[in-house]
Amino acid sequence: MTTQRSEPLIVYIDGSSRGNPGPAGVGVVVFEADMKSPVAEISKYIGTATNNIAEYEALIHALKYIIDAQKTRAVIKLDSELIYKQVTGKYKVRKPHLAIQLRRVRMLQQRIKEVSLLLIPRSENKLADRLAQRASNKIKRKKQSFSQKKLIE
Repeated sequence: MTTQRSEPLIVYIDGSSRGNPGPAGVGVVVFEADMKSPVAEISKYIGTATNNIAEYEALIHALKYIIDAQKTRAVIKLDSELIYKQVTGKYKVRKPHLAIQLRRVRMLQQRIKEVSLLLIPRSENKLADRLAQRASNKIKRKKQSFSQKKLIE
């Protein structure tokens, strides 16, 4: 008996911060392997954060989507060289606030059978970029800051 491998989801991610730190958002676009049309889009305001935090948060939102959708395989495409190289181990993480984000990514990755990252040019990431930009422009009336303390408790 042969088992059929499911085709991986194709996921584009991006983070955006206006001011660095400033109002920040994430964009995630999910496709089935046929790439016909998106099966999910996430555009979420995350409060005040740096661009690197927004990029990590986009990755975390993508991983959570994959887990919630009960998918076992995914290719995540991103244009952040720093995040790509930190997550793949090519760069060391020197800043404690980014090390926390990397730990969150690692915990989520362990719950997915097969997930790979692919660094792409910014020009190939326009959909996720548009969603992240839209989210970072959603400045809330009530001031909201991104808090890592809530995440590690």
